[in-house]
Amino acid sequence: MTDFNASYDRETTEAARHWIARLASGDISEQEMASYKQWVANEKHHEVFQHELKLWRSLNLIADNLAPSTAISIQAARMKQRRRKVVVASVSAIAACAALLLAVPDITMRLRADDWTTNHIEEVVLSDGSHVVLDADSAFAVHYEHGARTVALLRGRAWFDVRHDAEHPFRVEAAGSVAEDIGTAFEVDRRLTDESVETSVQSGSVRVSSRNNGASVILTAGQRAVWRDDHVSRETDIAPYSVASWRDGQLMLTSVSVRSAVQTIARYREGRTFIIGNIDDLPPVTALVDARRPDDALAALASGTSINIYRLPGGIVVVRRKN
Repeated sequence: MTDFNASYDRETTEAARHWIARLASGDISEQEMASYKQWVANEKHHEVFQHELKLWRSLNLIADNLAPSTAISIQAARMKQRRRKVVVASVSAIAACAALLLAVPDITMRLRADDWTTNHIEEVVLSDGSHVVLDADSAFAVHYEHGARTVALLRGRAWFDVRHDAEHPFRVEAAGSVAEDIGTAFEVDRRLTDESVETSVQSGSVRVSSRNNGASVILTAGQRAVWRDDHVSRETDIAPYSVASWRDGQLMLTSVSVRSAVQTIARYREGRTFIIGNIDDLPPVTALVDARRPDDALAALASGTSINIYRLPGGIVVVRRKN
């Protein structure tokens, strides 16, 4: 393939940038996706698209310059009112840059996914009749071939009600974890906080194993296991009815970190949510959250903990520890 010169075809370059922006937006329609796939099937268009995508990814090189040191240094300002204005301006700039950087992995993920959600919960019926309920800010890809049914959970969490078929095993892969159905309904949660994967069984049984070392456990109703660092370990049992309770829009957060609470609520917001600075040593929280009113939930969380909420244009929210 010849070297690509972006300057010789401005129309194609602009089209590629348009599709990158639409894919990153998270609200691209099925009709638009079909148009994108038709456009990118052209070899030249694909080459230009990859070139532009590479430029976007290069933005990661400046990520180290986006640490919140500027906002922290401003806290030393003498006048409280002026300090607050400057801090808000600083976190606005940081959030805007971070939003641009976060769009890059989003594009890559969406190009791999068969289905994804933004701030809503979605139910999908697979070709074999199995049901999937995909939580907000989640994505999966389906690979049904060679006698096996595999779903790759690329992000977030999902609940599966599997149409059992002994001759065609059903597996859910997430990071290095593999959950194999033995006739069941279960949840797989690919956590953002510590890069672990939790599997919880509502009914039936599931074998959870590590893809690399083969270690496995078999779970039945109410049992849980966590994959972390290539190891699978049992967790405390829970009531089967509480598995994937988020499906009805009610989130029960039980003794979770403030960071985890913010990240969970953020799934259901339309705009981006950023945490700046260290909040990991704040006391854990317990709350019942209505996923349909995420901004109210964030406000309630802030009123009961030592965090401030900054609301910026474009639906952006910045969370920082109180001074």
